[in-house]
Amino acid sequence: MPYLTAQDMIDRYGEGFLAEITARDGTPGVIDTAVLQVAVDDAVALVESYVAGLYTAANPPRALTVHAAAIAWYRLLGARAAAFDGAKDGHEAAVAFLRQVRRGEASLGDETPEDTGRGNPQLPQISAPAGTFSRDSLKGF
Repeated sequence: MPYLTAQDMIDRYGEGFLAEITARDGTPGVIDTAVLQVAVDDAVALVESYVAGLYTAANPPRALTVHAAAIAWYRLLGARAAAFDGAKDGHEAAVAFLRQVRRGEASLGDETPEDTGRGNPQLPQISAPAGTFSRDSLKGF
């Protein structure tokens, strides 16, 4: 289940506003779904680059939708982002949050026991039998 879809963007920002922002061919009042989907896909790819392996694919955290939407919104606005209050700040906050999640300093908010633990999930898990020698058993050598 994807955590950000074009419909999520429509629900969050409104059909009229997105139609205005995505208009490339001059058709007023119609969302250019291809433009919207590219922004959604780019945002999802960026988010995945930070959180891959930190949650189960069957249960994506809702926090990712909020941050991916902010990233997609910023990308949709492009050079116009400076004219929209909060677009740049929202993007920077989303990326900062993702960096914190990657370092294990922030939580995705709804981890479950089967989810991967905090921190870098790609680190190997090492187990070995107890050591044969210790400082005490080698004393005097």
